[in-house]
Amino acid sequence: MKKIAIIGAGISGLFIANLFKANPNYQVIIYEKNNSIDLDDGYGIQLSTNSIELLNRIGFNSLKNKDRFNPEKIDFYEIKQEKKICDLNISEFNYENCKYTTLKRSKLVEFLKDRLGDNGINYDHNIEKIEKNNNQISLTFNKKDKVICDHLIISDGVFSKGKSLISNGEIKPAYNNCIAIRGNISRNNLNNFNEKNISLFLGSNFHYVVYPTSNNNEAFNFIGV
Repeated sequence: MKKIAIIGAGISGLFIANLFKANPNYQVIIYEKNNSIDLDDGYGIQLSTNSIELLNRIGFNSLKNKDRFNPEKIDFYEIKQEKKICDLNISEFNYENCKYTTLKRSKLVEFLKDRLGDNGINYDHNIEKIEKNNNQISLTFNKKDKVICDHLIISDGVFSKGKSLISNGEIKPAYNNCIAIRGNISRNNLNNFNEKNISLFLGSNFHYVVYPTSNNNEAFNFIGV
């Protein structure tokens, strides 16, 4: 049995761990630097049909309909006059049980985490050293714990410490001087838009998007750049 270590319990780390868990030829463990996974409501996430096809391989189609939403179109607006410019019918790209989906990010993380179980994640493990010896990989964590594995998957985000360790610090994030604002907005504070769609408002130096994250349409996700 091959041992696989995954650095980072974000969405990508949790997803790939679920895939390997279904294969009896692998033993997979995630190592997460935090002491828990944040499951607060938080913000939304949009998933293309390709993403849904991959998630369905691990049972995502069993998620309750009330916890997700399938928008029909993307509506494009001009910010100043709130005038609709055009729309894109994204439902045309749906097929079988794979539909463009929006939901709360926390719901997706919770689904992935619950399928793994608590034994699949080791918390309070901050990677300090990565060494390769012959065909095995040696990992050293902040508690001086050492782990030997056959394969390593680094999935600890844009500020990845794991990637920095294996590249001798050559990998660094690139910035483009933009600011992103995220939040949730009540339906009562929104006007002049189709709540069944994703609404994208375009301006010269600022744009924002609003979309529902569940079928109850009570709260909408907001992202401005």
